[in-house]
Amino acid sequence: MQEIIPTTSLVEQIVGIQKRTDGQPYRLMTYVVQQPVADGVLLYNTLTCSLVLLTPDEAADITAQSELIERWFLVPQAHDDQKLCRQIRQMAALLKPAAKAITNYTILTTTGCNARCFYCYEKGTKPVTMTAETADKVARYIVTHRDDEKVKISWFGGEPLVNAKVIDQICTELREQGVPFRSTMTSNGYLFDADMVQRAKDLWQLRSVQITLDGTEQTYNRVKAYVHQGVNAFERVLQNIAMLTAAGIRVSIRLNVDKHNIGEMAELVQLLHQRFGTNDYLSIYSHELFGERTPEDDAEIFAQQTQLAQQIAACGYKNHKRELQKDISLNHCMADGDGSVVIAPDGNLGKCEHYIDSNFFGHIDSEEHDKAVLRKFKERRADIDACATCFYYPQCIRLVMCADEFDCTSGKQQYLLSKMKDTMKYEYERYLHKNDKEQDDETEI
Repeated sequence: MQEIIPTTSLVEQIVGIQKRTDGQPYRLMTYVVQQPVADGVLLYNTLTCSLVLLTPDEAADITAQSELIERWFLVPQAHDDQKLCRQIRQMAALLKPAAKAITNYTILTTTGCNARCFYCYEKGTKPVTMTAETADKVARYIVTHRDDEKVKISWFGGEPLVNAKVIDQICTELREQGVPFRSTMTSNGYLFDADMVQRAKDLWQLRSVQITLDGTEQTYNRVKAYVHQGVNAFERVLQNIAMLTAAGIRVSIRLNVDKHNIGEMAELVQLLHQRFGTNDYLSIYSHELFGERTPEDDAEIFAQQTQLAQQIAACGYKNHKRELQKDISLNHCMADGDGSVVIAPDGNLGKCEHYIDSNFFGHIDSEEHDKAVLRKFKERRADIDACATCFYYPQCIRLVMCADEFDCTSGKQQYLLSKMKDTMKYEYERYLHKNDKEQDDETEI
């Protein structure tokens, strides 16, 4: 057996090595995913976060491998996997120190937007734009609460570039204060130009931008319904993607899919590949729009997403999240994390960008916090029957307040499983490449 990714140290600390019981029948833990490769079979444990490679001979008789018992890949036949997972999570939460500083900031420069997407969850809310005075307070809030740690800023909206001047202001003030920071952005990409791209790279320290495409040209222009007239928005955004990647800023293209456009997404991926080729600064992934769907529609969309993922990989594009989890999942996202805040355009403090006009826990002018709101964002949904047999359970945290959450379906499970198997292969290929490079370096010495 060859170890590719070791067991997370927290799991080793909590449960240690499992001892074999003679005469006890063993089975693979519910959380073990198998993926054949040329050299044997990869096993990834979503609870221990360990990835190993078995030789063909070892894979032919998995339950006889004592190391797999020691590393919790194999457990006794009657073992309660779900109970162990809960216990490990509880202990890990106690052992892992809470964040003392706020290092992750999602800043909404405005809730206004130059696009009018029919599916936008902000639709119908009154646009609010951050003033220069508030931007100055935001910069001071970051300086005060970062505790000398590096800062990550995510620019959000609305469309953040509608109010790009406050991005300039906040970044200038942070630079003058000597605050080390980097930023990312969620944008429709329309308002970028050459001058702004240069500022983004040099002043904003912008490392990556997520840009959504809703279909090929006709569908995209119809769905986005930009306020700008007489411009082919689809073509403009593709030109801006090229400009961003040429400047060394990574672009993650998110394909929003639903019944109305899933059929044309393969054509869009092909078009993007013809346009951009294989680009180290470009990644593509699909994400389903949230809303009510029949089980049949749901299954069809996830099945086509699986095919899309295979097509994207065949084109040579990297998955925007193409890494296996390497530590125990203790929180879902920034909403239930202690080191992250959302700053609204008026200075209100929140925990999730999906709540832009409600459920605030404080304000940048005050150190008083509404603890009831903070607790609400940490509240988790009760397990459902499917949790007991789901391979993804250790890494799945379903929050009551999560606007993006919906009940698990077999279609979703199959899609997640397909993505995980692809990621296992990617991690193994990266491991082999690293080993080959190290051997080449030793040869040169």
